[in-house]
Amino acid sequence: MNAMKATALVLLAMSLMLQGCVWLALGAAAGAGTVAYVKGELQTTYAAHLDRTWKATQDALQDLDFRILSTQKDETGGEIEAKKVGEEKVKMSLSVAGPGTTMAKIRVGILGDESLSRTISDKIASKLGVK
Repeated sequence: MNAMKATALVLLAMSLMLQGCVWLALGAAAGAGTVAYVKGELQTTYAAHLDRTWKATQDALQDLDFRILSTQKDETGGEIEAKKVGEEKVKMSLSVAGPGTTMAKIRVGILGDESLSRTISDKIASKLGVK
């Protein structure tokens, strides 16, 4: 990693921590430039257009035995609410993050569940064919 990238990551991490973030992890997880678990919500940026990520998200939820309760989507983003038997509701928000990239926000229940959120994110990445 070159010095410029390292400096940018450190500054971003410090900025977010000063804003009261609970936990932050930056890296190339799930085919993303950044992954952050902040206040019960996993935020991941995928290197894929919104429509492709939308389809991958629905397929991932179905593969993980979630029942999709509602969806709402337009050209800039969308929301999906799903539930698994015996589990809390999962609310997902997808939005265009830039050219060819999509930001996904995953929240499980009210307080969040980092492990389940990461499982969903990893499944989406798998559907998109990224590591």
